[in-house]
Amino acid sequence: MFDILIRACFFLLMVVLGYVMKKIGVLTKEDGVAVARVILNITLPCAILVSFRSFVFEWSYMIIPLVSFMANWLLIGIGYMISRRGGRDEKVYYMLSLPTYNIGNFMLPFVSGILGSTGVVATCLFDMGSSPMCLGLGFMLTALAIGEDHGRSVFSSIMQLFTKPSFTVYFVMLVLSMFSLSLPDPVFDFAAMISPANGPMAMIMIGLMLEFSSDRTKLKEVLAVNGIRIIVAVIIAFLFFSFAPFPYEVRKAVAITAFAPISSSSAAFVSELKGDVELEGFSGTVSIVIALILMPLLFTLL
Repeated sequence: MFDILIRACFFLLMVVLGYVMKKIGVLTKEDGVAVARVILNITLPCAILVSFRSFVFEWSYMIIPLVSFMANWLLIGIGYMISRRGGRDEKVYYMLSLPTYNIGNFMLPFVSGILGSTGVVATCLFDMGSSPMCLGLGFMLTALAIGEDHGRSVFSSIMQLFTKPSFTVYFVMLVLSMFSLSLPDPVFDFAAMISPANGPMAMIMIGLMLEFSSDRTKLKEVLAVNGIRIIVAVIIAFLFFSFAPFPYEVRKAVAITAFAPISSSSAAFVSELKGDVELEGFSGTVSIVIALILMPLLFTLL
């Protein structure tokens, strides 16, 4: 347990390192964007690929994406109910901030560095159910709620998933594992050389992207969104960890992933709908800080 706590704290220190490097001018937020491209297109796909080397597929695992899919619908529904009598910006903020999870850039480095390949696959399965909402479905529903049509269909939102190398690698490997097929060992060996860089790079990138707002008038909305997300995460974590018929590592990975911060895609969609981007960015930063505080505790206690 102590070793897990130390490793989780090391990840947190990498985030602090990235933030300090930005503050003293050694690195910039734009460097964080470049690092994010490397992570999403190279190191993260390799980390996912390596996690499937010893994975044995079971159909019961498909419960996991169902759980995250239902959680996203629950949260966007709560967002709509909270903001139904509010203005346009309020609907955009709540409906795009409450659902979605930052799994690829945030949760996977933690899980892969501490729980290993079984935890990575479980987290990817959770992401499988969350990704449609992250990559366009939530945007489409929000646009409909505010009376705007931006021409996105459910099909186009789902197909957009396959423009992401990490999701494509995950989907292909999942299909291969369903049929008990695998890739040649040299492919895994090559990916294994790259994948260890994913965790440190992702944590430093998060530090570079952190932004804090001094506008106290927005704190109420920020705390409301993050508070609701934590309540839903506690319910998911308790029910899944206590009652799901899966190995300990799988139950622990899903329970912890439920506390993932707001997806970075939410800010992009808020911007596209001409919403309050600063409020969304502040809320996303607070959700990251909360997750960074919770991660060492959850990894140690569960």
